Amino acid sequence: MSNRGGIRPYICILILLVCGYVGWKFAIPFYKYQALKSDAVAIARLSYSTPDKYRNLFYERAKALHVDIEPSDIYVSIQNNTVNIATSWTEVVDLMGFYQYELNFNIDVEE
Repeated sequence: MSNRGGIRPYICILILLVCGYVGWKFAIPFYKYQALKSDAVAIARLSYSTPDKYRNLFYERAKALHVDIEPSDIYVSIQNNTVNIATSWTEVVDLMGFYQYELNFNIDVEE
């Protein structure tokens, strides 16, 4: 029997596991961003007369997705039957305490 290349498969598996972990940690904040942006478009298409209704709906959806924003961070304006919803937030991706990366997200939807 040959012991040739005995450690190489283990190193490849380890690299794949690390890449999967890093990908998962970065995918979650981007999923939240895309889901919240899609919800902002849907909320902006609704017909309410006051910005507070839009703000409350958007805030409730952000809270359900565990996005760290406050109602005061959400800008809503209604002009000429056009609704503008805008907000921004920052999430920190922590990779097992060794590395932290800050992601900045901005949503600015006009419908």
